[in-house]
Amino acid sequence: MPENYKISFVITDGDHPGAILNTDHRPEIGDRITLGKDEFTVLEVIDLVPARGDFNYLHVSLKMAEI
Repeated sequence: MPENYKISFVITDGDHPGAILNTDHRPEIGDRITLGKDEFTVLEVIDLVPARGDFNYLHVSLKMAEI
């Protein structure tokens, strides 16, 4: 059964407001994520509550990616 994720993305630096998105893959520390025109690096991934059915709820902290 495929898993689905509802992710709250929080930016630790800069003026980006972050986002809440649904996706079918779990981000890992060090991954690069694009939100709008900006690219970020994943700093931490935290499970917010236990999975419900095939849905997982995550908090992901990001920082602006270095070029």
